[in-house]
Amino acid sequence: MAIGKEIETRGHITGFQEEIANAANSSEKDFFTWFAHAKDKDAAFIRGNWDFSIHIVQACARFLSNPEEKVALEIGHGGGRVIAAASRYFMQVIGIDVHDNNNLVEDELKNRGVRNVRLEKTNGREIPLGDATVDFIYSFVVLQHVEKIGIFEKYIQESSRVLKKNGVAVLYFGRKCSFSVNKSSKLLYLLDRMAEMVFLPNGYRELPARVNETNLIVSLPKAKRLVKNAGFEILGDLVSHKIVPDGVRLYGGQNGLILRKGS
Repeated sequence: MAIGKEIETRGHITGFQEEIANAANSSEKDFFTWFAHAKDKDAAFIRGNWDFSIHIVQACARFLSNPEEKVALEIGHGGGRVIAAASRYFMQVIGIDVHDNNNLVEDELKNRGVRNVRLEKTNGREIPLGDATVDFIYSFVVLQHVEKIGIFEKYIQESSRVLKKNGVAVLYFGRKCSFSVNKSSKLLYLLDRMAEMVFLPNGYRELPARVNETNLIVSLPKAKRLVKNAGFEILGDLVSHKIVPDGVRLYGGQNGLILRKGS
């Protein structure tokens, strides 16, 4: 995963567009590894399969029946590493992202035998789909980069708009993780949860950051208020994990919510 050299001043949308374009112009390898900590393109797609299986499928499996008959949406498809995994479960998967290199992603997905994916460009604030057009939405390692709480809230509202009635969403976002990130201790995770109340009095913080670093953290209580206001029922909350070679689960830098759209 590439990280910018300086604190971002262009705005998160422009910053991502320009840095991703630079990677694409450099080489295919630079483009596909830009979005993840991976030594090469194949490793990036393997990691994407892992992330989708562990963080999305395990979270929503009991709430989503017959996925092979449903249309899914990924917010922030990047280089296609996660959407490739999702394509094996759903009738169709639509991906949206701010960059201008969907042709590279489409070609790579076709080379990997993926034919049921459609990619669209977003303006970084809205989902370019009609009302009630998808059955499932997911986003992983994306909403921590939207920079402003208003954009985060807008994506929640947009997710509710494009989901069909009783549709399910799994959305991850940046969390307060001073103590527990890359640690296995549940007590340290709970300490971070308590620290939200002290260090995030407004429920969020917009952080000056380099492009592709976390620049928005949102407390779980704040996120829960926002999704309820958008008409979602909360089915559960989540935290991202990393697993090291000895099998120990380490806490990652995201919390998440499993949601269902009401009537």
